[in-house]
Amino acid sequence: MVGPSRVGKTSLIVSLITDAPRILARLPAALRTRDTWTEDAVMRRRNELEGAVRAGSFRKQALRGTDRASYYKLALESGIAGVAVHLTLLDFPGGWLSPGQDTKRPEDTWRDCREFMAQSTVLLVPVDSPVLMSARHAEQHRAIPELLKIAQVESVAEDWATERQYAQEEPALLLLVPMKCESYFADNGGSQDRAAELAEAVSKTYSRMCDIVRMNAPHARILYCPLDTLGCVELAGDPAWVPDDEGDGLQLSAEFRVRQPGEISVVGAEDILIAVCRVLAEARRTAEEALAEEATDAHRQVEEEAQIRRPFIERVRRWLDGTQAQLAENRRATGARARRAQRKLEHFERMVDELAARPFGSRVREL
Repeated sequence: MVGPSRVGKTSLIVSLITDAPRILARLPAALRTRDTWTEDAVMRRRNELEGAVRAGSFRKQALRGTDRASYYKLALESGIAGVAVHLTLLDFPGGWLSPGQDTKRPEDTWRDCREFMAQSTVLLVPVDSPVLMSARHAEQHRAIPELLKIAQVESVAEDWATERQYAQEEPALLLLVPMKCESYFADNGGSQDRAAELAEAVSKTYSRMCDIVRMNAPHARILYCPLDTLGCVELAGDPAWVPDDEGDGLQLSAEFRVRQPGEISVVGAEDILIAVCRVLAEARRTAEEALAEEATDAHRQVEEEAQIRRPFIERVRRWLDGTQAQLAENRRATGARARRAQRKLEHFERMVDELAARPFGSRVREL
């Protein structure tokens, strides 16, 4: 995930996990955390979000930002031991995109982050929707590229796409995810519909980045997937543009109020999860096919060994020293492994097919 500070990267992960039980209810699958750190981080951010809702209103900068690089480890489990898609999502301080300006960054860690992003199957770009949608005057529009770190995000996207070019046998997905979209859609309790305006603003702002990705990785898929993190909130009046901390630019100050009855209603997480899991599940199916083929080949070799006609004296010797019994046991064991591998592959394919058949919501656009 790549984006400026406090754009909502961690909240996006929480939205995925929070809504996963509903999303996957009709599938033989579950999305779970893979380590205690991820579980603890997700729970803390969920509590922060729920606390903001209980308070009835909150400002745009109310939630804590990330202060270090973090690897969120998830697993899309299939219900059979050993058959799962492991997802690792990297979140890092958005200030690292502008070293010396927002915050200092450890260069060794940043190199690790860049390497991880370049090798990732999916590049996820959260977008601060209120920043795009609230600009009215020239100086406000002028502030958008710096607030969203457009040049820095493009640089990361170029590295990612270049790496994907040399791995065309692997899937590649670029996701543009507008965050805090509750005030711009009427399909989740909102009072106005500015969906087309938001889509146009995102497409225009990130058009150069999309072109760079297409040129370097023509096989990459680019999707626009807006997200309501909370659903039950909306902007309280017009956001204010105020001088930034440096005093030489503008930043957005927005207050959100909670719509009653104040129940969190995530919209858009399903589209993101479907998009990501289609790509990664397909890659995992390729790996399962390789494992099944390996098990089948091992069994075939043992079978061929057993069919070799040997002289009578050698057959007696092999019977006496236990070689023949060991060969029979090998035939049984490799056959069982091959059958288990094939059953796992068939089960996994059913899960992939069901997930792939799930349609995207009406918000999603292919860019």
